[in-house]
Amino acid sequence: MPDHPTSRPGLCVALCVALFVALLSVPGRHATAEPGRIAYIGHTGDLYTIKPDGTDRRQLASGELLQPVSGAVLSSFSAAPAQSRPASRAAYSWPLWSPRGERLACFRIVLDEHGQTGELYIFDVASSRVLNAYTEPGLRPIYAYWAPNGHQLAVLRNQADTLSLDLWPAVGWQAPTVIARGAPFYFDWRADAAALLVHHGPSGQTEQASGHAVGLLDIGSGQRTTVSHSPASFGAPSWSFDSQWMAYGDGRQRPVSLMIAPADGSSPKPLASVSQRIAIGWSPTQTLVAVATTSLPGGAVFEELRLIDIASGQIRRLVTEPFVAYFWSPDGQRIVYARRRPGSRLGTWVVVNVASGQTSEVIDFAPSRTLSQVFHYFDQYALSHRLWSPDSRRFVFAGSAGSDAHPLLGLRHPQVYVVEAKARAIPQVVADGHIAFWSPR
Repeated sequence: MPDHPTSRPGLCVALCVALFVALLSVPGRHATAEPGRIAYIGHTGDLYTIKPDGTDRRQLASGELLQPVSGAVLSSFSAAPAQSRPASRAAYSWPLWSPRGERLACFRIVLDEHGQTGELYIFDVASSRVLNAYTEPGLRPIYAYWAPNGHQLAVLRNQADTLSLDLWPAVGWQAPTVIARGAPFYFDWRADAAALLVHHGPSGQTEQASGHAVGLLDIGSGQRTTVSHSPASFGAPSWSFDSQWMAYGDGRQRPVSLMIAPADGSSPKPLASVSQRIAIGWSPTQTLVAVATTSLPGGAVFEELRLIDIASGQIRRLVTEPFVAYFWSPDGQRIVYARRRPGSRLGTWVVVNVASGQTSEVIDFAPSRTLSQVFHYFDQYALSHRLWSPDSRRFVFAGSAGSDAHPLLGLRHPQVYVVEAKARAIPQVVADGHIAFWSPR
């Protein structure tokens, strides 16, 4: 999620959906969400939910998709120009559970000889009804993140030379409202849904001279409060679980400093010196922050994971081997990380106990193309999309796994796996699909 020089086709936003779509849905009362389901995108671009044991598969929406579209319509948190594609194809992508698990947001992209049309949908999970929708030729949404209260969605879209952050209501059929611009752009919702903590680059318009900044964005007033004009090469700044503290990297000096500040951004203090690139992830239950570091500014592989106790200032090394991404369990007791295997294109899922530091190798795997995208920007996706089960016992991923794991299978014929977070667990295939995320409850 730092500002990468590479880019991928993304997506954008504009114009209300047609009348016939409105007939599909009548916004109203939502049925109680069924606990513990997984949302995934199948090989043909359809959107499904399924139970973790692979039963009770339900199709929420269908698309027409071939592999090239699935791999191409992915997000890039740096602005990228659109790329035209000749064939007519459509696909759903990036399912996103609402905080209570009763709704799913999803993108749909249609590519034809006339260009790209982007669509945003919100589904009621129990009934499969469309609660809200939005479409526009040229729309290129690349990422979405529900507000903690579930009332609206923050949607990041690609606008050629910059990125636009829009707010989109969960129901009501109103058009999204632009609240900020910049490239790159990373952000985290405050727990009360009233403000965002953002790290952004120049907007390409009024902020060309201001460069990168970390700041607070008030949702109601639109007012911005700058916290730092010199952020380090990192992605998403983030709040502690209770939004009492914020963490971000500061690059005014070398080595880079991990900064911790109160909720209003005042009186920031350097808590640790870190290397060139960092990725930050707070514990979901404690004032502990896990910081991944690497000495290579543009490197995709991290070298170390440190755990920092904000109250005591104690720092300890939790992981000291190459890895590409990590994810906290919901109970805050464990972290699963994707180890990079030297001399191999496979990886290994490893679980580490936060208290003891004990590690357990779970399973060898090759990620799907879309899961690789998650790894590339994992500190942002970890804020909004869940791999772990709500009870912190299992996690879900897409690709190829086990004794038959192979990079080409992970890319061309990915499957959705559920696996227990324990040593040498046997993964269960629950579906064929490119990407999967667990409901929050």
